[in-house]
Amino acid sequence: MSMPIYNIADDIDLTPAMPAQGRDSGSYRRLIWQDPMENGTIVAVWKAEPGIYNYPGRDLEETFVVVEGEAIYSQAGAAPVQIGPGAIVSIARGVPSRLEILSPFRKLATVVPKP
Repeated sequence: MSMPIYNIADDIDLTPAMPAQGRDSGSYRRLIWQDPMENGTIVAVWKAEPGIYNYPGRDLEETFVVVEGEAIYSQAGAAPVQIGPGAIVSIARGVPSRLEILSPFRKLATVVPKP
């Protein structure tokens, strides 16, 4: 049996993801793992170009670790903060958030959909 080893910096198997505000593209994702149960937990790499990414309150929870790049992050009702490599961000279910990506950005995210 082989053991899967992933390098977060690899740009293989990327698929288009959410576009930056006012553009048709801007981010890409790479699925690393998904719980085989319907609506299971997802682990993915997200890579984004500079731009603004607005997220309405979603019916899921997300925690991510910034691996590369700088951004201004804000959640509804909280002051924006600058984040960079090593920052860990947790987004609760239903909370709108915004990422203003300042430089090429990469994160490793765990997403837990609604049960």
